[in-house]
Amino acid sequence: MKKLVFTAVLAILFVSVQAQESGKKSKKELKAEKKAQQIAEIKSLIESKNFVFDASTANPMKGRTVNLTTDYELTIKNDSVFSYLPYFGVAYSGSAFGGGNSPMNFDQPLESYTSELTKKGYIIKFKAKNGTDVIDGTMHISETGSTSLSVSSMNRQSITYFGNLAKIEEKK
Repeated sequence: MKKLVFTAVLAILFVSVQAQESGKKSKKELKAEKKAQQIAEIKSLIESKNFVFDASTANPMKGRTVNLTTDYELTIKNDSVFSYLPYFGVAYSGSAFGGGNSPMNFDQPLESYTSELTKKGYIIKFKAKNGTDVIDGTMHISETGSTSLSVSSMNRQSITYFGNLAKIEEKK
């Protein structure tokens, strides 16, 4: 009789511990929830047409990849593009030597903007004029926000930037 009572008590304790643990989420479930949240956030950013691309590396056509240690970004807000990106490459024509200002530093209205949903994320294409130069940008954005930005220009070699898409932080 004692063994039967002891076994019953152990069974009840085991069931109650399992019930408590089932309320907790595994690491796999937490990771899946976080990814789903990131996917939803990226989707809403792209649909709103208000986001910032934070560049972490630049890959010019010729030369090696450059790790960017300063905050460089390209912001698309409403119908304008605000670019603060460095440029490493060769200028063909229409640009003065030196000057200390990157040709990828500009604030201009968008001439065209398209976004397309793909199997693995989004492709955004935009065009803007920077003085006499026309800037064509193509962003390949993963579901979770990892982004590559390829920029081509009439007067310069193409350059690709890698980084992440993020929400625009409002300045106080």
